[in-house]
Amino acid sequence: MANVKGKRFIVNYGEPVGMIAAQSIGEPGTQMILRTFHYAGIEATIATSGLPRIVELVDARKKPATPITYIYLNSSTRNSFEKAEAVAKKINEVNMGAITRRSIENFSKGAIKFILDEQTLAANELTPQQVAQKLAKSMEVHTKVDKGGDIIVRLKTKKLSEIRAINVKIMKKTIQGVEGAGKAVIQRSKDGEFYIVAAGSNVEALIDIDGIDKTRLYTNDVFAMNRLFGIEAARNTLIRELKNTLDEQKIDVDERHIALVADAMTYSGDIKGVGRHGLSGQKNSVFAKAAYEETVKHLVNAAAFGEIDPMRGVTENILVGKQIPIGTGSVRLAIKKEDLKKAKPVK
Repeated sequence: MANVKGKRFIVNYGEPVGMIAAQSIGEPGTQMILRTFHYAGIEATIATSGLPRIVELVDARKKPATPITYIYLNSSTRNSFEKAEAVAKKINEVNMGAITRRSIENFSKGAIKFILDEQTLAANELTPQQVAQKLAKSMEVHTKVDKGGDIIVRLKTKKLSEIRAINVKIMKKTIQGVEGAGKAVIQRSKDGEFYIVAAGSNVEALIDIDGIDKTRLYTNDVFAMNRLFGIEAARNTLIRELKNTLDEQKIDVDERHIALVADAMTYSGDIKGVGRHGLSGQKNSVFAKAAYEETVKHLVNAAAFGEIDPMRGVTENILVGKQIPIGTGSVRLAIKKEDLKKAKPVK
């Protein structure tokens, strides 16, 4: 720590914070690989954790493998299970596949018969007529409910491939709830308030539902948080998710190292991964890009287009054997020794 004019700085000037952060996260990451395999089938069944989750976050994947949204309720709803359940029913996504036991394709007549599961229908308070109306409206097809309560969808085509494609599309169609929200489950916190956990990340649609506390809506999908709340919220989500993932594995990494990675990924206003398609590929230095991946490609392109390397970073100076611009190497002389000898002493 350095004390300058009574102010306490977090790091000294010239401190190689990037390398220290990389080492602080990367070295314990080797232990995480072992732990990830050790916990396979236990924690892994809940959500993506361990090294796969770290890679997912640092690579800035557009969609997480297991999106989860935490939906907190407002003051008029959070203390009542009945009210929380009513909100959960509005959110809980029920698609056609969940309420269908099986589908029968009739290629000669150009129709599909959906045999519905009566128990699942009753559990979601749905009737075959409601399902048929929803399909007719959203898919723009002709539907009919037969005497057995099954739905027959008549199509304008008799081609096998087209009927099969429509069948798959209908099975994925949301019949009730918020599309993309997934299954919604009510939980209770230590404080006694009820909240909802949903296996999806369509926060844009969730924010308009009555009874939800919009200020506390949270999802582990970094891009969804960016779309809804902005880049600062995305940065905070990155830090929180990385820290939580490391803590789950009992790996202690200072939050400042994680914050530095999150800052580097979001400072431009967009979320960028650290790979060759993100931060590493956008460096000004030819040698720095070549040292990471696709060495020959970067060097050939630089030679072909006459690129110049300013040699201001750490990687490129190590590559050519020059003094790196960190620590004592970051100091530059303000006056030459010869000029110092000529200087007259001040009385």
